[in-house]
Amino acid sequence: MVPYRRLSAYYFFYFAFIGVFSPYFTLYLKSLQFSAWDIGVLMSLMQVMRLLAPNLWGCLADRLGAKTPIVRGAALMSIAGFSCFFFMQSFVGFFFGMAVLAFFWSAALPLVEALTFSYLGV
Repeated sequence: MVPYRRLSAYYFFYFAFIGVFSPYFTLYLKSLQFSAWDIGVLMSLMQVMRLLAPNLWGCLADRLGAKTPIVRGAALMSIAGFSCFFFMQSFVGFFFGMAVLAFFWSAALPLVEALTFSYLGV
């Protein structure tokens, strides 16, 4: 049986987060008096991690044969990375939080797509 609601909810919240985070996080960083260079470096971490993390997580998921627990763990670690933004005020703190968030966040979508395809029999 295909878990339509869970998969649909995941896709909705994943892309809703990106739609809200990408345009408004830069404004938040500007309000904290970060320079344009700092904001550019922080936002580029998302793209850098999208080059590295999916391959590592995909290999781990294939080796362990368990995609769902990895997606859940990645979601929890993404929340941990995001929560750093509430407690940090320095560039280094934001860099660490963004690196953790981006590393685990970028791992989740390819694994969820693989799960979706396996449920659909594609």
